[in-house]
Amino acid sequence: MNLVNRTNKYYLIFFIFLFPLMVAVDYYLIKYVVNKEVDEILIHESERITFSLNENGELPSSSYLLSITPIDKDFPVLNNKSRDTLIYQAYKDKLVPHRTYDFGAKINSKKVKISLKHALLEMNKLIIWLFVTTTLIILLLVVGLFLINQGIYKWAWKPFFENLSKLTNYDVTKKSPVQLENSSIAEFQELNQIVTVLMDQVRKDFQNLKEFNENISHEIQTPLAIIRNKMVLLLESQNLNKKELQWVQTVYQEANKLSKIGKSLTLISRIENQEFTRLDNVDVRAVVENIVSNMEEMIAFKDLKMDVKLNPVTMKCDLILINILLTNLIKNAIQHNHERGSIKILLNEKKFEIVNTGKVSKVETAQLFNRFQRGDKTKESLGLGLAINKKICELYGFQLDYGYHDEKHKLSLGFNK
Repeated sequence: MNLVNRTNKYYLIFFIFLFPLMVAVDYYLIKYVVNKEVDEILIHESERITFSLNENGELPSSSYLLSITPIDKDFPVLNNKSRDTLIYQAYKDKLVPHRTYDFGAKINSKKVKISLKHALLEMNKLIIWLFVTTTLIILLLVVGLFLINQGIYKWAWKPFFENLSKLTNYDVTKKSPVQLENSSIAEFQELNQIVTVLMDQVRKDFQNLKEFNENISHEIQTPLAIIRNKMVLLLESQNLNKKELQWVQTVYQEANKLSKIGKSLTLISRIENQEFTRLDNVDVRAVVENIVSNMEEMIAFKDLKMDVKLNPVTMKCDLILINILLTNLIKNAIQHNHERGSIKILLNEKKFEIVNTGKVSKVETAQLFNRFQRGDKTKESLGLGLAINKKICELYGFQLDYGYHDEKHKLSLGFNK
């Protein structure tokens, strides 16, 4: 839910709770004002009647309904008061609301209660119309505020969303900085300044890390190459006994392993940094056929049964990366297979799939594609092959899936074509 919708939601909840209260207050306030106005009219009329009785001893004519009730002489003095009442009107055949004002007076030296009655039918209609009008005004104000809020949202937040779009598409590998849209709103402008500083720092850190990886890779490979060469010379030497030869061979193997780890980590870093931008029209079937052909000795050594079904598939990608990806998958299927096992390879426009026999992996499926995760703990395995595969798949949007069923590993690549 975006900001404006969330704000409007809170406004709506507030209005739903407040509106009945506003309506009730509005209704009773209007009714109070109307009743007070009618009471003043009736009080004024009562004063006129009282004055006429005191001066002339006669009851004057009145335009209001008037009733006289004798009061017992022992009855206390009547307090003037107003009240609501209903009076039946025969010509309308219904009860009509009236406002009644009772006051005491003397007619011919006799105490009486005089009740003045003012019809409220028209007043009630006025109250209803005022109530409806006020309610409509409140609703119009709410709708108006909503529309104004929408307009302000689109206008005031436009630079923010433009900058958000630019930041979403921001590529740290590009050296050109992002030009954020200026805003007349101080908070947005301050945010732009902070984001600009952070992006500059991220870009500098990325370049420093990239240079560090390149330098460390280059600097490590050189001494490792020297170590391997010296170990080869020692292995060819006639002056070492069997134990010493084993030590030299171990150092040589570990140096080779360290060199491969360095190259693999450098490759992962380059893929993450999107340094492979070249797009070739790659004949995937030809790549798979070439890989299988190069591994014929490994296949024959384990006496594996091959079932290869390849359809013509061409896609735009880096030839080096697609070759690494498919080589790792096929090589894993061979290495983690058992003697006289089987490998089934399928290639079509939608996917590349490889199914091979083998023992169940000791690594959880969710962690299988993480770095340095190995299905078995053989020294030859670095635990980086599937991690490299995962990065290549993320780069090209391939769907990489793995499963194990009926003592067979199944790994598939879904092509996003």
